[in-house]
Amino acid sequence: MEKRRIWAVRAGSFGQADHIFLGLNQIAISFAESGGDVSQLPVARGAFRDAVSASHASTVPTQANQLFRFLHEMRIGDYVIYPRKSDRTLHWGEVTGPYIFDRERSNEFAHRRSVQWLAKLSRDIFSQGALYEIGSILTLFEVKSFASEFIRKFAAASQDSGLLPEEEDLEEAAARDVGETTRDFIARRIRTDLKGYPLEPFVADLFRAMGYQSHATRGVRDDGIDVVAHKDELGIEPPIIKIQVKAQESNIPADVVKAFYAMVHERDVGVFITTGGFTQSAHEFARTKGNIKLVDGVQFIGLIERHYDALDAKHRREIPLRRVLVPDLTFAED
Repeated sequence: MEKRRIWAVRAGSFGQADHIFLGLNQIAISFAESGGDVSQLPVARGAFRDAVSASHASTVPTQANQLFRFLHEMRIGDYVIYPRKSDRTLHWGEVTGPYIFDRERSNEFAHRRSVQWLAKLSRDIFSQGALYEIGSILTLFEVKSFASEFIRKFAAASQDSGLLPEEEDLEEAAARDVGETTRDFIARRIRTDLKGYPLEPFVADLFRAMGYQSHATRGVRDDGIDVVAHKDELGIEPPIIKIQVKAQESNIPADVVKAFYAMVHERDVGVFITTGGFTQSAHEFARTKGNIKLVDGVQFIGLIERHYDALDAKHRREIPLRRVLVPDLTFAED
């Protein structure tokens, strides 16, 4: 049996198609509206993209590719996640019908497929990594990295054991769930107790836990450098690490990273930390520079987990954790 795929679909930039998704039980995308039904276009991806681009000058190749996936790669029985902006929930459903073009609403998200909604959950119960994965700016994309987490949690919500993969190993799931619960807890504490200025001294303490001399700079400067770290006690031996911290869920664009990099001297190292993520163009810019490091929310939480025991007592009280025993599957296989 062919494996069910999981697709994330957005209801427009501002949720304009929410009434279609939940009112009509249809998922819909709005690319290439003026050209009508695209089901008769070539089935080869390249030829399909060329045909769409030729007849719709405003449609970019990325949109044409998403439309191709919506028409030809999405299958009846596949799962769908709809991130609803208005109430910060994730809706979980199953594709129940083929592609259709709604001719009566040709200017209103006319490319559609029917769906049966199975469950709804708050964003807050999912790990930060899972939320980052569905935070893509694309209208339609496949969910892969955190697919098992979405399946498990929505299966529990819908009380449908048929959603659980038959090959799921219970010991592995138990170990993974402990890790995900811990990362969820850390992410929530950062959002609630450390958001804004308190995050800067926390990051300074994290760098001290990693073996650096460091301090937050809010009291003495306000030029976009939030934390300064260095290896020597006096802070005169290069490289000096200049750190900017942003507490936000949305992706940091390239122009913000470039503005930060302009404050980093050639002999220094810049570290940009965010609780969210970075756009592809931001990553591409950083790759062209040898002295800047981008740290997204998943990596940030990973650093906190690894160096937690060396944090000062104040910050350990703000994110209270304790060591627990979980199945060591790597050791068991040796």
